[in-house]
Amino acid sequence: MHDLLAEDGSFFLHCDWRVVDVLKIVLKDIYGTNNFLNQIIWHYYNIAPSSKRFFAKNHDVILWFSKNINQQTFKIDVLRQPYAKGSAYAKSGWSKDSKYSPNPEGKLMDDVWDLPTINNMSHERVGYATQKPEKLIQRIIIGCSKEDDLVADFFCGSGTTAAVAEKLNRKWIVADLGRFAIHTTRKRMINIQRH
Repeated sequence: MHDLLAEDGSFFLHCDWRVVDVLKIVLKDIYGTNNFLNQIIWHYYNIAPSSKRFFAKNHDVILWFSKNINQQTFKIDVLRQPYAKGSAYAKSGWSKDSKYSPNPEGKLMDDVWDLPTINNMSHERVGYATQKPEKLIQRIIIGCSKEDDLVADFFCGSGTTAAVAEKLNRKWIVADLGRFAIHTTRKRMINIQRH
């Protein structure tokens, strides 16, 4: 995958707490320590039950590496989030004396993303166990690629990456070893093309 990646491309790997530390070491060896950009925390609210022995595990990790840190595509300004309603910061910026005024598009994103998992009643749900929400993949594709770029997902599962890439006018290549993943993705892409 590293060899296929464009010089301005990014590599994202989603994983949970059990393997993130090992995978980060392996990927730093492949991409180089300087090309490690972020460990994004995807916080998805109260999914896991609480325990009397440890805190509930309600987040996954997305590791972000660049092929070439000096050429990477990154459009942070298109990923703004609304300011907290009623916050003084949203109303007046840093201080009353400051000439700074808040951006009407919202604040810049950080590396903790509060996004719920897919609701059981959601129209987006396709019945695949590891399906990711489209909003999660949208942030990655919008922020780190341009229209007509090629987006690849070599473990496509439910086909969310292909679906989002198609909707955002990106070319895409997806693959998976599982027959159910290929069937689910193919069916999902046919439905997108019909609409």
